[in-house]
Amino acid sequence: MMHYKETTLSRTIIPTYNDGCFKLFEIKQKNSTYPEEYIKEVTNEPIWFKELSISDKLRFDAEQRDKKLTIKIRIPQIKEITSMNVLKIGNEYHKVYNVYHFINDEGYKETDLTLENYPNVQLEESHE
Repeated sequence: MMHYKETTLSRTIIPTYNDGCFKLFEIKQKNSTYPEEYIKEVTNEPIWFKELSISDKLRFDAEQRDKKLTIKIRIPQIKEITSMNVLKIGNEYHKVYNVYHFINDEGYKETDLTLENYPNVQLEESHE
Protein backbone atom coordinates (compact mmCIF):
# COMPACT_ATOMS: atom_id res chain seq x y z
CA MET A 1 0.00 0.00 0.00
CA MET A 2 1.38 3.44 -0.99
CA HIS A 3 1.18 6.39 1.34
CA TYR A 4 1.07 9.93 0.03
CA LYS A 5 2.28 12.81 2.08
CA GLU A 6 -0.14 15.70 1.89
CA THR A 7 1.51 19.06 1.57
CA THR A 8 -0.15 22.35 2.18
CA LEU A 9 0.98 25.38 0.27
CA SER A 10 0.65 28.52 2.28
CA ARG A 11 -0.55 31.37 0.12
CA THR A 12 -0.23 34.97 1.14
CA ILE A 13 -2.99 37.11 -0.23
CA ILE A 14 -1.98 40.72 -0.78
CA PRO A 15 -4.88 43.12 -0.16
CA THR A 16 -6.14 45.00 -3.21
CA TYR A 17 -7.77 48.40 -3.06
CA ASN A 18 -9.23 49.02 -6.49
CA ASP A 19 -12.86 50.06 -5.96
CA GLY A 20 -12.09 53.78 -5.97
CA CYS A 21 -9.99 56.54 -4.50
CA PHE A 22 -10.52 59.59 -2.31
CA LYS A 23 -8.91 62.82 -1.24
CA LEU A 24 -8.52 63.41 2.49
CA PHE A 25 -9.55 66.65 4.22
CA GLU A 26 -9.34 67.82 7.83
CA ILE A 27 -12.14 69.69 9.59
CA LYS A 28 -11.01 73.10 10.86
CA GLN A 29 -12.71 76.08 12.47
CA LYS A 30 -12.30 79.73 11.61
CA ASN A 31 -11.18 81.73 14.63
CA SER A 32 -14.01 84.23 15.04
CA THR A 33 -16.88 85.14 17.33
CA TYR A 34 -19.04 82.46 15.73
CA PRO A 35 -16.84 79.50 14.80
CA GLU A 36 -17.29 78.51 11.17
CA GLU A 37 -16.38 75.00 10.13
CA TYR A 38 -14.41 74.44 6.93
CA ILE A 39 -12.27 71.67 5.49
CA LYS A 40 -8.62 71.76 4.41
CA GLU A 41 -7.07 69.20 2.03
CA VAL A 42 -4.29 67.19 3.69
CA THR A 43 -3.24 64.79 0.89
CA ASN A 44 -1.59 65.48 -2.44
CA GLU A 45 -2.12 61.99 -3.81
CA PRO A 46 -5.40 60.06 -3.89
CA ILE A 47 -5.80 57.14 -1.48
CA TRP A 48 -7.24 53.93 -2.96
CA PHE A 49 -9.90 51.91 -1.17
CA LYS A 50 -11.90 48.69 -1.24
CA GLU A 51 -15.65 49.06 -0.68
CA LEU A 52 -17.31 47.02 2.08
CA SER A 53 -20.97 46.51 2.90
CA ILE A 54 -22.67 48.18 5.85
CA SER A 55 -24.39 45.64 8.09
CA ASP A 56 -28.08 46.06 8.86
CA LYS A 57 -27.31 46.29 12.59
CA LEU A 58 -24.78 49.09 12.09
CA ARG A 59 -27.17 50.97 9.79
CA PHE A 60 -30.02 50.58 12.30
CA ASP A 61 -27.86 51.78 15.22
CA ALA A 62 -26.75 54.83 13.22
CA GLU A 63 -30.32 55.68 12.20
CA GLN A 64 -31.30 55.66 15.89
CA ARG A 65 -28.76 58.48 16.34
CA ASP A 66 -30.05 60.35 13.24
CA LYS A 67 -26.87 59.53 11.29
CA LYS A 68 -27.08 58.70 7.59
CA LEU A 69 -24.29 56.25 6.78
CA THR A 70 -23.24 56.39 3.15
CA ILE A 71 -20.38 53.93 2.60
CA LYS A 72 -17.89 51.67 4.39
CA ILE A 73 -14.39 51.25 2.96
CA ARG A 74 -11.08 49.52 3.72
CA ILE A 75 -7.67 51.14 3.13
CA PRO A 76 -4.05 50.44 4.02
CA GLN A 77 -3.63 51.47 7.67
CA ILE A 78 -3.46 55.23 8.25
CA LYS A 79 -3.73 55.88 11.99
CA GLU A 80 -3.87 59.66 11.49
CA ILE A 81 -7.44 59.44 10.15
CA THR A 82 -10.01 60.33 12.83
CA SER A 83 -13.62 61.48 13.08
CA MET A 84 -12.30 64.99 12.33
CA ASN A 85 -11.64 64.04 8.71
CA VAL A 86 -13.73 64.28 5.54
CA LEU A 87 -13.22 62.21 2.39
CA LYS A 88 -14.07 63.37 -1.11
CA ILE A 89 -15.11 60.40 -3.24
CA GLY A 90 -16.04 61.51 -6.74
CA ASN A 91 -18.00 64.73 -6.24
CA GLU A 92 -19.41 63.79 -2.83
CA TYR A 93 -18.06 64.54 0.64
CA HIS A 94 -18.27 62.01 3.49
CA LYS A 95 -17.39 62.59 7.16
CA VAL A 96 -15.65 59.79 9.05
CA TYR A 97 -18.19 58.26 11.43
CA ASN A 98 -16.06 55.38 12.72
CA VAL A 99 -12.45 54.20 12.33
CA TYR A 100 -11.20 50.66 13.02
CA HIS A 101 -7.48 49.79 12.74
CA PHE A 102 -6.45 46.14 12.63
CA ILE A 103 -3.99 43.57 11.28
CA ASN A 104 -5.62 41.08 8.89
CA ASP A 105 -5.04 37.32 8.89
CA GLU A 106 -2.15 37.69 6.44
CA GLY A 107 -0.35 40.23 8.66
CA TYR A 108 -1.19 43.40 6.69
CA LYS A 109 -2.20 46.52 8.61
CA GLU A 110 -5.54 47.89 7.43
CA THR A 111 -8.14 50.48 8.43
CA ASP A 112 -11.91 50.28 8.02
CA LEU A 113 -13.73 53.60 7.69
CA THR A 114 -17.49 53.99 8.10
CA LEU A 115 -18.63 57.24 6.51
CA GLU A 116 -21.68 59.46 6.81
CA ASN A 117 -23.06 62.25 4.66
CA TYR A 118 -21.25 65.61 5.02
CA PRO A 119 -23.51 68.43 3.81
CA ASN A 120 -22.76 72.15 3.42
CA VAL A 121 -19.12 71.82 2.43
CA GLN A 122 -17.00 74.96 2.96
CA LEU A 123 -13.51 74.66 1.45
CA GLU A 124 -10.45 76.36 2.91
CA GLU A 125 -10.07 78.91 0.06
CA SER A 126 -13.06 80.90 1.28
CA HIS A 127 -11.54 81.22 4.80
CA GLU A 128 -8.04 82.55 4.16
